[in-house]
Amino acid sequence: MAAYYKFSGKFAPQGPLLGILAGAGVSIPAAFLYVYATVSIPEAKLRAICTLAFGALIGACSGFAMCWGKVRNKLVAATVGLAASLFGLYFSWFAWIMHLVQPSHWVFNLARPVMHPRSLWNTMLVVNGIGTWSSSSASTPEHGTFLWIVWIGEALLLVGTGTFAAFAIVQLRPFCERCEQWCSQKTKLFFAPSLPVDQFKTNLESQDVASLAKLAAGDPKQPHYRVDLHTCANCHSLNTLSLIQSFPKNHKTILNKLMIAPDQAAAIRNLALARSPRPI
Repeated sequence: MAAYYKFSGKFAPQGPLLGILAGAGVSIPAAFLYVYATVSIPEAKLRAICTLAFGALIGACSGFAMCWGKVRNKLVAATVGLAASLFGLYFSWFAWIMHLVQPSHWVFNLARPVMHPRSLWNTMLVVNGIGTWSSSSASTPEHGTFLWIVWIGEALLLVGTGTFAAFAIVQLRPFCERCEQWCSQKTKLFFAPSLPVDQFKTNLESQDVASLAKLAAGDPKQPHYRVDLHTCANCHSLNTLSLIQSFPKNHKTILNKLMIAPDQAAAIRNLALARSPRPI
């Protein structure tokens, strides 16, 4: 039966702490940029993209910090991403409220206001009853239930994106417990879609690495399969293989971190070296 890599679940106390500090730290300056963008951009779709970008930035910073702190626990990674994203959302709300009070200023010292969450809630209730924007120039500002729905949707989008980004960054690479380091050595191989994906998956799960040499090379700019090999650069004992299908409107991971033997990993690296373009 094919064996897949699984995280050990281990983490040091400084790992989550670094993740929260990094995510919360970047959210402070980013919150002002986020408020500036959401107030200045009239299109709803572009404002939603700004929300996605804000959440992704917080989650990515948390994720990279947790990688540096050697967090190998998916639940911890997602929880830290959630916490950092909630802080970013909370901070951005204060930045937005302060902008409503003083629209000519974009940067405020929010150290004191953020210590009073009840004041924020009371202000939100007032703003919700009045409204600050409308869907068209002729209509009254949106308020009440509809505005609550918009705010909740924005919060879910931001927090969900931040949580997923932190989780995704942490689980990108396997971690070698023997050497106490991430598998930093990566090899990529591209193959033309010359066989069914189920057959490709079966070949790899049966450890038939030699069959890769028989497949035609693929073009990264065209529909292709991609094989990613992660190897511990220190001991070369931990090797995982991932298979990604990249077709128009159909990009997905078929295999995720299938464990293979060192000699099979060496064969894949040799194949990648043989197919790499040679200098003229």
